Amino acid sequence: MQQKKRLHKHLLLIYIFYFVALIVGLVASFAPQFTAGWREAGQTLDNDLGHGSVRTYYVNAPVAFRSGEGIEIEGLPENVTLRADEITMSVSVPETYTLRNSFRVMANNGCAYLLSMLRACSYLAVLVLIALIINSLRKSIRDEQPLRRSNIGRTRTIGILILAAALCGAFEKWINIREATRLLADTSFEVASTFPLDYWDVIVGILFLFMAEVIAIGRNLSEEQKLTI
Repeated sequence: MQQKKRLHKHLLLIYIFYFVALIVGLVASFAPQFTAGWREAGQTLDNDLGHGSVRTYYVNAPVAFRSGEGIEIEGLPENVTLRADEITMSVSVPETYTLRNSFRVMANNGCAYLLSMLRACSYLAVLVLIALIINSLRKSIRDEQPLRRSNIGRTRTIGILILAAALCGAFEKWINIREATRLLADTSFEVASTFPLDYWDVIVGILFLFMAEVIAIGRNLSEEQKLTI
């Protein structure tokens, strides 16, 4: 009984820390980026409207110098060499904003924007599912009930969502790389040509799928043990 109370307190603390970390992360990271992006989008739209039929889109891609030399910046000390691992470009094209091309804000491709939204929704769903799993575990220990079978499906879904988010991010970056290659073809920059898959996210997704199978096996063994008794 004492051990169950201790486990319940531990899960409750994890649940609290999870939401505190989530809130702090949103306030410290997401909110400033969203505000800056919103401000930049507003300024871009104002500038484009002021220039008439001009539309702006952005390209972000990993790059390197073909010559191996660094970037020259006025005032930079002589003993410092500056290199660029990633570059962000703002490209203006002679087009009027329409509902169709307004979604082509990333790499001049609507699919890149769609993939970024799918990736964001996948990670949001993962956060919600993790909160539901922690809360379910807490209730199971509090009510002295076995682990609910719904958590197995939730864990599998988390793994699938993480893998899907990794693929969406990779294809989004690949679209940006293709556009950056076209724009920087006649410059000293060389764009990375490898498929930009985040293998760490793939490993994490596979681990969640493995975890779901372990939970399922543990639950089945527990049920068989009860039937035997």
